[in-house]
Amino acid sequence: MTRRRRREFDKERHDRDQSREAFKFPLDIDSDETSTKSVTPLDSPPAYVRRPQRETKYTASKPSVKRPTRMTISKARQVPSSIYGMKKPERTERDEREIYLEKFKNYNSVIVDKIVQERTQREKRKDKQKMQEQQRRAELAALKKKRDAQKANGEPVRQKQKPAPRDKQRDTLSVLGSKQDKLREKQQAASGRRVGPNVTQPGISMLGSSQAADYKEPDNGLWKKIDAAFINLNVEGRVISYTSNGIIGRYEVKLNRAFRVSNIPRLNAALKEELNLDELRIMSPLIGTSNIGLEVPLENARPITFRTLFESSSLKLRKSDYKFAVGKTVDDKIFSYELSKAGHILIHGNQPNYDTNVTDSILLSLLMNHNSSDLKIAVAAEDDKYDDYLDVPHSFGPRLSPADPETLKLFLHELNERSVAFRRAHVRNIQSYNSRVKFESKKATLVIIIDDLAALLESKNPDAVRALIQILKQGKPLGIHVIANYMKADDGIRYELLQLLQTKIAFYDAGNNAVSGTDELTQGNDALAVIPTSNKPNRISIGAVSKTVKQSVFDHIKHNNR
Repeated sequence: MTRRRRREFDKERHDRDQSREAFKFPLDIDSDETSTKSVTPLDSPPAYVRRPQRETKYTASKPSVKRPTRMTISKARQVPSSIYGMKKPERTERDEREIYLEKFKNYNSVIVDKIVQERTQREKRKDKQKMQEQQRRAELAALKKKRDAQKANGEPVRQKQKPAPRDKQRDTLSVLGSKQDKLREKQQAASGRRVGPNVTQPGISMLGSSQAADYKEPDNGLWKKIDAAFINLNVEGRVISYTSNGIIGRYEVKLNRAFRVSNIPRLNAALKEELNLDELRIMSPLIGTSNIGLEVPLENARPITFRTLFESSSLKLRKSDYKFAVGKTVDDKIFSYELSKAGHILIHGNQPNYDTNVTDSILLSLLMNHNSSDLKIAVAAEDDKYDDYLDVPHSFGPRLSPADPETLKLFLHELNERSVAFRRAHVRNIQSYNSRVKFESKKATLVIIIDDLAALLESKNPDAVRALIQILKQGKPLGIHVIANYMKADDGIRYELLQLLQTKIAFYDAGNNAVSGTDELTQGNDALAVIPTSNKPNRISIGAVSKTVKQSVFDHIKHNNR
């Protein structure tokens, strides 16, 4: 067995291998073989240059003229003109403002002409004020120079006269109005010229009484029955809270976490049988919680008055935002919405034998906060149910028949006129248009009431249906809104019309033709509302509007809005 030779470091062999290096690094290509062993300092730049010409390339200054390449476009040679020859024509220098205004030379627009006219007048007023200021300064300088000369010559200087004391009694008469001013106002009133604003909004006191204060008290007997029913059904659940709007009461039930949502329909049927309630609706789950809600109609209902809707919502702020209030949700919140966002409204299944005043609540909400220059109401109905709205200054015209072919043509003509006016003003909606024009040229929001939409669709008049569809497609940004009442709950509506009528308020309907879930509602003022910003319907109880309240509001508008 041979012993392994011990390895040792041979320094001479290592140096010899270093001197016979097969490949040199790029930094050492131009260096001598003797200089490989020496370390080049980092401060010397020539050691980092591979070729001598590279050094001159980066150190030399860049050429002032770019070298032409194969892709360079050369300048075209000058071609002599038949008129000027090789000389260029002398062109006068033009102002940038003149060049800019040439774009609008053949441009016809009432709005632009008005803006240009106002700007020109404003510039003239500024120039006039500037000239008056310069003239006043020159006069003061001349007067000061004259006074200095008089002082230097020793002549007496005329002192500035103080203004005479004003008569306080005369000032009081001028503020309150002198006899001549009062006589002038009487003459203007006799001539038919408007002196000042004569529009007042109806007061809240004329809206009647509010809702009863005890509508939030729960039925303790039913509370105990619900807890006992869950025990009998071997379901782990108990009532933890109660809310009500005066018409519908909701008992919030906390269930076991292991309870499946798919068992909700069976639980609903079992609770109806156990509690002996035919009209029971389970809301699952409640918004913001994992609990369910048992919605039960109250035996002793507290009607929701219009005054309660008005005082409990933002309508009491008396803003001109075209907001309306219809009713209350089950969790005792006011259902209010802006007409500009609601678009067109469909009232489906509103039977005349129930006191469900959806249209009255919408129109009264608008009439309380808007005058005749901001709101117009048009009625297309066979009976005189809405004739009270035609006696106020907000009326757009006489009552029309829905089956008449010329009814919707009148509204279509108004739609086309507004479309042309908005296009000329370069705007897309009524808010932008009214913010740009004078008060006399502003457009009012038009609300069209179609009392019986089913009769209009069944009139075998295709022109009327096409006109209605065009109004529904283009009317919302132009300030034209349709409130259509579809009484035949058993019949379905065309899908196209359902999509164009963005806001839907549907009453009891066993077929769920307009809104899904209406088969679980009760007869009366119980409804489901769908708004454009949410796909989930809200259960609301419609407020009641009495004839006395309507008449008092109409009388005030007639006598105080001339």
